[in-house]
Amino acid sequence: MRKICVTGGANVDICGASFEELRAYDSNPGMIEIRFGGVGRNIAEICALIGQKVRFVTAFSSDFYGKEMKKDCEALGMDCSYAKISDAYPSSIYLAILDEKRDMRIAMSDMRILDELTPEDALNGVKDLNDNDILVLDANLSESLLHELALKAGGLKAADPVSISKAKRFVPILGSLQIFKPNQFESASLTGITIVDEHDAVQSLDWFLERGVREVIISMADRGILLGTQEGKHWIRHRIIDLENATGGGDTFMGAYVCERLNGADPRASAVYALSAAVTAIEQNSVRKRQLNDAEIREGIASLNIEEKILL
Repeated sequence: MRKICVTGGANVDICGASFEELRAYDSNPGMIEIRFGGVGRNIAEICALIGQKVRFVTAFSSDFYGKEMKKDCEALGMDCSYAKISDAYPSSIYLAILDEKRDMRIAMSDMRILDELTPEDALNGVKDLNDNDILVLDANLSESLLHELALKAGGLKAADPVSISKAKRFVPILGSLQIFKPNQFESASLTGITIVDEHDAVQSLDWFLERGVREVIISMADRGILLGTQEGKHWIRHRIIDLENATGGGDTFMGAYVCERLNGADPRASAVYALSAAVTAIEQNSVRKRQLNDAEIREGIASLNIEEKILL
């Protein structure tokens, strides 16, 4: 059976939102939420919710949170049999403090546990992949590990840059990636092109295509997405949605896109499917409720009010 393998991070996300204006050097009343996250884990979760066979290769700490995260991933249907368990570091934790307007004021992450995932560990977890499978790479992995996987692992490679600072880890291996999904800011940090109009869009897509990426998707927030392949370039827009809580929309898009590509859909159809998944996740909070499914995604496509421009 064709399969998807995701290699990346799994975090405990702790988010505190203040009820009032934040005061430094003081205890601020607010609301605190703890949930499991991490780009790699989130993408694997989407694949599992949609019903796709997915393997998750990561490093879990042997502490309480690590055990609970692994248990939760397996309960969702992920195959974690190749995940590494280590007591060298605590579980990966992302801590964010939001102000009364829910704008992030400061954050901190401790992802040292991922350093325990060696190239040998990761390659062992993907050793059976072939060209009919897809390997998703999360830029939270070290640059050396990403390079090993891109050059030596089987399967079609899909990559998420995660952030502006980590996106550069993929520059030397762009030619080994079949699918690359930066947002507009990550794209600009690599290409030097700020996307304002269609001319900028074409130049940005060409920059990645000329470096060997087969399918590049640039997410443009409320301006939709750009899709570029050797067969053509598209600017796909959708109806206005509430972006006040768009957390996880990009991870949902990537998970849904690779699932639909694995099912044999072409890049354009896969992008529209992924847009529907992301919109559904954002507007219905369906990922957190763990109610996202293939039928709901397909039903949502009609309500996207897709407007598409072929870029020349």
